[in-house]
Amino acid sequence: MIYKSDIFLDLIYENILPRIDYEALQKSYETADRSYAKVILNHLHAAMVKAYGSDTLYPTYDVEDNLVVVPGVVQGRKTGKISLALLEIDLSSCGKHLKTHFLSNYGVITQEWGRLPRARYKSVVKPLVPYDYCYTAKIPDGIHIIYGNLPAGIKDMLNTFHEHTAELSLPPS
Repeated sequence: MIYKSDIFLDLIYENILPRIDYEALQKSYETADRSYAKVILNHLHAAMVKAYGSDTLYPTYDVEDNLVVVPGVVQGRKTGKISLALLEIDLSSCGKHLKTHFLSNYGVITQEWGRLPRARYKSVVKPLVPYDYCYTAKIPDGIHIIYGNLPAGIKDMLNTFHEHTAELSLPPS
């Protein structure tokens, strides 16, 4: 059986992630408008809608299909730093957040300690942890995000990413 999360991951690994200029993305996080980051978030969101058939996700009777990967934004509580992320969510547990994979100047970096070199952990993950997060999906059964309490940086990203469109092309090698 092919799960919707697998379709989403196939879509982004084939069509989006290889076309991201990760240096430009990292620089975009530091700008006031974060335009390039919003363009990437828009592409990731569109791929999510295509894979899952909607931007509203409900639990199903199929346990494997309840474990979803969705695009989102994280903001470090101590530093205020912003990053796009791929968030693993369990729909059967009221939207429980399981894992985070940050999009950084190094590419996609997992939050898990021990799975990447110490220098990358210190430069990418440490400035973001602990963090607030939110996803672009709507999860009506989710109880883990209070939208009114989200930091301004996340709210801005989520409220305006739809306005940012641009074609992605393969970065120069």
